[in-house]
Amino acid sequence: MTRIEWTDESWNPVTGCTKVSQGCKNCYAERMAHRQGIEFARVQLHPERLDTPLHWRKPRKVFVNSMSDLFHEKVPGDFIASVFCKMWGNQRHIFQVLTKRPARMRDFCLQCKANWPLKNVWLGVSVEDQKTANERIPLLLQTPAALRFVSVEPILGPVDLIGPGYFRDPKFNQAGGLVGLDWVIVGGESGPNAKPCEIGWIEDVVGQCTMAGVPVFVKQDSGRFPGKQGRIPDYLWQYKQYPEEQ
Repeated sequence: MTRIEWTDESWNPVTGCTKVSQGCKNCYAERMAHRQGIEFARVQLHPERLDTPLHWRKPRKVFVNSMSDLFHEKVPGDFIASVFCKMWGNQRHIFQVLTKRPARMRDFCLQCKANWPLKNVWLGVSVEDQKTANERIPLLLQTPAALRFVSVEPILGPVDLIGPGYFRDPKFNQAGGLVGLDWVIVGGESGPNAKPCEIGWIEDVVGQCTMAGVPVFVKQDSGRFPGKQGRIPDYLWQYKQYPEEQ
């Protein structure tokens, strides 16, 4: 089980990561690793964990590498391929792959031919502001995937998804709506030293998704005890939607 609301389970065939942008500064995975006495900056492969999803009989949504980034430069390509082979072999589960390194994800996926894209694998990028959104989302949209999603968490500033044309709807996509985001997660930063989140930033992302007909999952307010500050209006908490609910 996992405390991450938008998934059912986490699976970590890789652990450890390094920071690439401001959204990494107060990384929850790094805090967890330090509590366990683990050197988080050391990327480690765990081949013994590759078969773990095989033993989960009940279908579930599985967040891949909550404690790392599958497309970290220190993860060998053949190990990434092994992870995808295991996902392909476990069709009863939905696997959610989230990265801050979309260029490598795109290049890897473009090389895959047979059975691609995998229908039970959702590919996404994590962004925190307009700069990272504009850097990472276009690369995601160039990536073959059954479903594409973006996690705007921790949100550190206003993020426009409509203006740049990141939604599939032709009204908001200059390419004619052929490729776009299928799901959006949004939330503030949590834990000690969390950067403040303006509720208007979350409201704006929810409004954009509603206009584009894209499900959006409001995860949390910012602060040490996320979701308990009482700042997020009740109507926003109803937006805990998944793509299959469309």
